[in-house]
Amino acid sequence: MHFQRFDADDPEALAREIATTLDGLPALRSAGDLPKLQDTIASLGSMLTTARREREAVALLLPAVAEARAGGRCEDLGWLLLSLATANQYLDHRREAHAQFTEALALAESLGAGHLVHVVLAHWGRLLAEDGELQRARDCFERALALRVRLNHPRQASIRRLLDALAVLEAREGH
Repeated sequence: MHFQRFDADDPEALAREIATTLDGLPALRSAGDLPKLQDTIASLGSMLTTARREREAVALLLPAVAEARAGGRCEDLGWLLLSLATANQYLDHRREAHAQFTEALALAESLGAGHLVHVVLAHWGRLLAEDGELQRARDCFERALALRVRLNHPRQASIRRLLDALAVLEAREGH
């Protein structure tokens, strides 16, 4: 069961964006702008996962994560880990996904990157809900919502929807 998995509003537009981004990767690599390349790969990994192409996402993200780790602790590594964890989640590589979410959250918190923290918490909360760890999922969603409120982030409603869906799941499970 996948808890509240995101679906593309326009799958055809997503497919076009994936193709365009993949076509642009060689030029980005040769330009040598590592932060731009890592950001693009993290976004592309997320898009591939949304398009249900998780294996391709993992194949793209693993070497990028290794390269980012070699370069030191940076926010780009956090976004790459988030994308990798999400792809692994939907491939049912649960242990790897939990470890990657844990690492991404710790990194984001240590860097004070609140905008990454709330996204990691929202994604990890979904995995925790899928695993039946409903209180931990609730904790993630509530922390994410509090951050989004504090940052005046426009996606507060999406976290509220996650909390509502979790309440339904909790009632069903008798929590």
